[in-house]
Amino acid sequence: YRVPEIHDPLSKFGEEQRAEMMKKGFFEITSAWGDGRIFKVTKEDLDAYNFQSVADTPQVLVHLRKDSSVRVLTIHGHEDKVVSVQNAFRFDEEIANHSLHVIKQANHNFNGIKYLDEMVEQIVTFYKSVYNET
Repeated sequence: YRVPEIHDPLSKFGEEQRAEMMKKGFFEITSAWGDGRIFKVTKEDLDAYNFQSVADTPQVLVHLRKDSSVRVLTIHGHEDKVVSVQNAFRFDEEIANHSLHVIKQANHNFNGIKYLDEMVEQIVTFYKSVYNET
């Protein structure tokens, strides 16, 4: 989920992209992963993003604020440049029964498998706490 006001990829697009969209109906962006992929972004893509970020996320947060029977675990990389770690901190404040684990050196994809053991350990610990297992 995207938390409005914190992570908005639309703010990364400048006047050049907006002008290109007006002229051609889309603009292209290159993958941030350095793999050479090129993506077309259309007005429909932006409209879908706006609908999801405005409609879905707050409704989910409202539900999770009220329903303390729902347990939520968030594992987030502190060095994530795609989705700010501030999203995880905000979820931690907003969700009634939330557990947060931030991996200090991890990026958006947790540096591949570098932090796999730490993530699995957190998931197992969370699972055991939910089901009262030792």
